[in-house]
Order: sequence, then structure tokens, then C-alpha cells
Amino acid sequence: MPGRLNTFLCGIAVSALLLTSAAQAEALRPTDDMLVLAKAAPQLAGQANLAINSDNLDLALGAARGAIERGRATSDPRSYGEAEAALSHWWTEANPPQQVRLLRAVIRQANHEFSAAAADLDAVLAQSPRDAQARLSRAFLRMVTGDVEGAMSDCSALPYGGRGLIRNICFARASALSGQAAKGRLVLQRALTADRNSAAAMQKFAAAVLADLNAGLGLNADADALYAATVAEPDPDVSLIAAYADLLLDMDRAADALRLLDGRGEQDALLLQRAIAAKQLGDPRLGEWSNILNERFTAAAAAGNRVHLREEAMFRLKVEGNPAAALPLAVQNWSVQKEPADARLLIEVALAANNPKAAQPVVDFIALTKLNDQRLMKLVARLETK
Repeated sequence: MPGRLNTFLCGIAVSALLLTSAAQAEALRPTDDMLVLAKAAPQLAGQANLAINSDNLDLALGAARGAIERGRATSDPRSYGEAEAALSHWWTEANPPQQVRLLRAVIRQANHEFSAAAADLDAVLAQSPRDAQARLSRAFLRMVTGDVEGAMSDCSALPYGGRGLIRNICFARASALSGQAAKGRLVLQRALTADRNSAAAMQKFAAAVLADLNAGLGLNADADALYAATVAEPDPDVSLIAAYADLLLDMDRAADALRLLDGRGEQDALLLQRAIAAKQLGDPRLGEWSNILNERFTAAAAAGNRVHLREEAMFRLKVEGNPAAALPLAVQNWSVQKEPADARLLIEVALAANNPKAAQPVVDFIALTKLNDQRLMKLVARLETK
């Protein structure tokens, strides 16, 4: 189930440039390329102040940034709801303040409202073409939705200079999606080795991208080493843990995946991986985890929340062994996002459902982008024999 890291990459991309305080936000100019992870201000005090002064822009921006950072780190959608609430005074405005519009795009992207997020980012960049945060956010948004050429254009517009690592991260990721993964890997390896000035969070970001590139090239041992080192650092992000668990499951190391996931939280992605590993190992906890996931997916569908289509399709296929139920979910998911994980999922489901034609949109997409991820190519070869 590779590619979950793309979720992490997208999340960290849209928060990697958030500033640490409202004062810094005022100082930021469109030409700045400040690359600092947001740190949440004291949460309770900030919420109390904002409740009294809901139209205070600095308070709202600080609260929203903190909530977004928590959401990225924990993969908890409630944090993005808190961020939206903090910006409620301006949320429906057609032309809100620039920083509000940028954070609104971040929140919309996290909620898979990709068209609305793109519109906000387009507006920001029309006014401030050198805004590095908006540029990086749009690059990763375009990668998620399959516009690889547009993503590469945005990566090329990112600044060089002392913080050029972010440009190389962006370029490497876009290269991997356009048939140039080996080139992107080499560029990023060199940049990461030479970098001495970027924040630790940015270096972790680069290592995560490099690990995923290695996995896509079939260099699983290299990917394993990078993931293991990054996850061993304090407070690893949930999506990074999930990405490493995906690799372990791909390597038929379900027991190692369960050990990695032990005590890491109950987020949908982690619970799904536990269930998949338990199914492979005959672990008696499978029933409990499956019941919880079923309840969550049912509740999400009833609420019209289809953010986790990928996870539900994978659950129906890998845990329940029901490709007929998984197929419409995988098809709907592909209509929304087109990452390698989504491509692989649709092919796997189509093969399991004995309906290879259902995967034709993915085959066409691969031909268009020249994507050559080794995890995908094996499945495409199986399709060709059907």
C-alpha cells in the first residue's frame, strides 16, 4: 500500500512554511522564502482570546497556524476544523486578507476540496508570484491531482539561495511522478548531503521524500533505513509512521509493521494497517479493529464525508476480501486524486474484481505522465496478461 507518504508530503508541504507568530507574519514579504514549521501558541489562552476578539486577524492567524500544524502532525481532521473556526470571520469572503486566503487553501486541501484550494492559491500567486509558501502548496496540490507538468512549473519557480533545499525536494517529488525518479533521487541525495542550514523539520521532510523515491525505484533496503532513522526521531508524524508501515507490509514484514504501529494512536490509517497486518498474521485482534473501521467508514458515508475513500477501498479489498465493494470506491477515489497510491489501488482492485477495463484510466495516465514507479509497473504487467 505504498504512497501514503504522499499524504504526509502534501501535509508537510502546506505547513512547512508557516510562520511561528503573528509578528513574523506581518514581517513576511512575498519575496521571503522563510521555511519554518509553525508552533502552536499556548492553545487554551489563544482560544479564549480569539473567542473574545474573533475579528482580530493576528490572533486568528496564530490560532489557525497552530491548529494546522497539529492536524498535520496527528492526521486528526478535527484540528483542521479548529483552524477553519479560527478564520470564520473571513471564511466566506471572496477576497479575504492574503494570509487568510493562504491558510484557507491549506485547510481546503486537507479536506480534499482541491478545486477550491487551487482557486485560493491561484489568487494568492496572481497577487504575489514569489510567495514561496503558496508556490510550494500549489505544486504539491497539483501532484495530488495529477497535474505533474504544472507541479514542475511551480517547483521551478521556487527560490534558490540558502534555503534551496525546498526547491530540490519539490523537484525530486515531481520528477518521480514524470518518469525521472532516478534523476530526482540523485539531486535530492546531493542536496541533503550538502545542506547544513535548513531546519531539522525540513531535513526530515527531505529524508521522507528520498525514502519514498527509493521505494518507487525498488530500493527497499535504502528506503527502510531512511524511514527507520526518521521515525526514530522524537514525535514522528502519523503519516510518516504510516508510510513506513506501508513499506514493511510491502516487504512481507507484517509482524514488524505491527510492532512499529504499537502504541502509535488510533487514526484510521494506522488502524487500517494494523488490520491488514493482523489479517496476514492471523492475529485475533483483527475482529476488533475491523469493527471499529467499519463503524467509522459507515459514519463518514452517512455524513457525506468521502475524504477516506482510499482507506475504505483498501479495507474492503485487503481486509474483507471484497473487491466488488472496493471497486466503486477506488474508481471514485481516482476521480479525485491521482497519486501513485491511488493508481496502484485501482489496478489492484480491478485485477481482484476480474475487471481489468476498470483500470484503463490509470493505464492512460501512466502513458501520459511516463510514471515508472516499480510498484506500479508490476501491476501493469499483470493487467497486460488479462
